[in-house]
Amino acid sequence: MIRFHLVRHGEAEPKDARGDAVRALTPAGRERFAALAARVGPGLGLRRIATSSLRRARETADLLGRATGAPVEEEPALASGASSAHELLALGRRLGAGAALVGHNPEIAEAVAAAAGRHVDVRPGTIAAIDADGGGYRLAWLEAP
Repeated sequence: MIRFHLVRHGEAEPKDARGDAVRALTPAGRERFAALAARVGPGLGLRRIATSSLRRARETADLLGRATGAPVEEEPALASGASSAHELLALGRRLGAGAALVGHNPEIAEAVAAAAGRHVDVRPGTIAAIDADGGGYRLAWLEAP
């Protein structure tokens, strides 16, 4: 069994006329996710953090990296709309134990729901632990700010 983590970016600014890619975390979103990352991050055993290149996801990944010491790298498959739920779960399996994938809804929520076998509310800044074994996935736990 391997455990990896799916992370929805923290609360972000509203839509921006300059485009979706420039939306940053709100101050409250940054504060809440930083607090969650400080509380649970050290126990996650992260070895790497893969993130969407969009600003709000990168900021979330950087906060998680600071809390855990894990390096952050951009992953095109985590861009908004780039992958299905099952593709994200397969990516987590490929990246292996100790990986965190930081991305966007609806893809992150759909991947968490697929692992849980039911609808799960994945609010901004949520961290979900996913266990993978023998071709299946299971939601181990979920924490939201």
